[in-house]
Amino acid sequence: MTSLNLLPNQHAPLSVILTSSGMDVITPGALFELGVTVHNVGDRSAIVYVFIEERSPILRQWCHSMQERLALAPDQSGEITFQIDIPATALPEILEYDLVVDGSDSYRDFPPRRYDHYQLQVLPTARTVGGTEDPTFYLDPVSSSQQPLMIQPGVSLPLQVWVDNRAERVDRFRLRGTGLPDDWNITITYPRDAQELGLIVEAESLGLNPGERGQILITLTPPINALAGIYIPTLRLISDNQPEMNLLDLVYLQVSPTYQLQPVLQMLRNQVRTQAALFEVQLENLGNTPRDILLSVENLEDADSCTYTLAPSQATTIAPQQTKRVLLTGVPQKWWQRPFYGGGRFFNFRVQVEDPENHPVAVNTLPGNLLWLPRPWWQLLLLLVTILGFLGVLIWLIWWLFFKPPLLPQLLSFEAEDSRYAEANGEFARVGWEIDNAHRIQELTLVGLSAEEEILSAPLTYTLDSGTLPQALLAFCTQQGRRLTCNNVRTNARRPGTYIFELTVVPQGRRPRQPITERSSTVVIEAQPLILPEITDFASSRLVYQEAGVSAASEEPSADADLLIDAEGIRLNWIVTNPSELSALKLVARADGKSLGELWFKLEQSPSGEIVLPEALENVCELGPQILLCENVPTAIDQVGSYQFELTAVARTPPEPEVEPIMVQTEVVTIQPIAPAIAQFQINGQNAQPKYLIPV
Repeated sequence: MTSLNLLPNQHAPLSVILTSSGMDVITPGALFELGVTVHNVGDRSAIVYVFIEERSPILRQWCHSMQERLALAPDQSGEITFQIDIPATALPEILEYDLVVDGSDSYRDFPPRRYDHYQLQVLPTARTVGGTEDPTFYLDPVSSSQQPLMIQPGVSLPLQVWVDNRAERVDRFRLRGTGLPDDWNITITYPRDAQELGLIVEAESLGLNPGERGQILITLTPPINALAGIYIPTLRLISDNQPEMNLLDLVYLQVSPTYQLQPVLQMLRNQVRTQAALFEVQLENLGNTPRDILLSVENLEDADSCTYTLAPSQATTIAPQQTKRVLLTGVPQKWWQRPFYGGGRFFNFRVQVEDPENHPVAVNTLPGNLLWLPRPWWQLLLLLVTILGFLGVLIWLIWWLFFKPPLLPQLLSFEAEDSRYAEANGEFARVGWEIDNAHRIQELTLVGLSAEEEILSAPLTYTLDSGTLPQALLAFCTQQGRRLTCNNVRTNARRPGTYIFELTVVPQGRRPRQPITERSSTVVIEAQPLILPEITDFASSRLVYQEAGVSAASEEPSADADLLIDAEGIRLNWIVTNPSELSALKLVARADGKSLGELWFKLEQSPSGEIVLPEALENVCELGPQILLCENVPTAIDQVGSYQFELTAVARTPPEPEVEPIMVQTEVVTIQPIAPAIAQFQINGQNAQPKYLIPV
């Protein structure tokens, strides 16, 4: 067996190698193996079906399996072996079959590969002649598998068959030929027999006397379209005396290949306007052997002036006595080069026909051309209109770029979100606006004015020339297309008063433009009611104090210790509400209607807003969010007398003039003197006794 690569199309994704030349011989009782190797050269995994389509029905009975399957990854090969078991009793004949390799499930653009008219010839069984009286025959000329007889298609080949009758009886012999295709002509001529009365008639057999040799003439004539290859017909000599004996011999014939390929270029549509030109390359194989042909198109004009495409591919295989048609399309390129008038433009090309094995081809070059028809008259009119339109657009662009007034932003609305705000809530006045053509805004300025055009709130300026919203407006504004919508934008106005807000839009542009100004309705921020501190409780720790001192007689305190005044003097207690609004406390002491002096307690406010007590009150006062509680505040008044104290709260925010001062007086506090005591009492120079007895 020989290995043959039957892949004419180098671009096919499946490469197939068979172990058969297409015409094989085998003897009865032998096993014929047909090997198929498939290599997946594509870029994907493939399922490949390989099967045999029998032309001889008996082949299905002798073949173990008619179909196999391969699963191949990319760049993977697989092998299948079909086994055909020829029975020992098989008669000589030619078995024909087709082999199909189908991978179209994975490669849909590539049809199944077919290998048609493969032949397996069953040779006769070799038989040894045992008797010396058996007839024999031989052929002239002699042929063998190494030296077959050459025969041309349509040309007869005569063969002489010499028969020896070695028997002792008269015998008649007939010759039969098998193993050739049905379209071959086999002519067998026997020597004429002489009949009585001198007549000579055509004989249907060869009659031989004992020991005589005779000749039979056989002529083999293949058809004019006989395929090239090896043919092995079988000649059988039949004896009338011994019909059961098979006298067989083989004739080895080789039909010479003829190479007749006629390529023709048919013009299907060579005058085109916008569609593709169509041509058909007809490849007619008049020979008796398959031909592999390479087609290529050579552009005789500019390389990129026209594009030519061959379909289905540039390489093709033509079976004997078959015609293959290859579609050729031509598409002119560079649409702007199509003529507007005249006879059009010709594109010349030629199709190169090549045989990779250098077998002769009738014509190697097929010239052709296509005509690109001129444009219709209305396209010329359209061109003129286009040119005029282009000039118009150019003029318009010049006006647009240099003379057209720039697109200005339009302030569609500007208003306050609410008409009244309260200072007590710490609210800022808020506004909203809607501006079209926001991409043309250079700057926005928001300011609060009074009715007299005085500035009440500091201006807020937002720069938009970069095309993006400033950080301060991201939380309040949305931009959809060219429209900018802002709501609840905080102003700087929080103090009580009446405001009119003004929004100024400065447009972009190389030339200064008049700003666009819009004012809102009147907004009132109501003043927070004045919350003053209030003294809710103010009194002395005691209304009566006892002057401090020691009795001369007993050297003991002269009064109850709780009533004694100490060095810190009279102590006072008070409670003041709303201490956050308290700036200072003034304490005044009076005796007999006269002022003895005053003490000031100033309350400072830290940067964080907390109230800081003065040092004199730190240890005696407790400051809460709502009240200031002070207990046992010393006054340093410790002299005997009657006193009255007056406490005044000074607010941080000065009250209106008509508001009475925040002042509270205590009741009269008295410091009593020490009561007189008898320090010493003597009688007759001696301390007096508590009791005396006086005689009566």
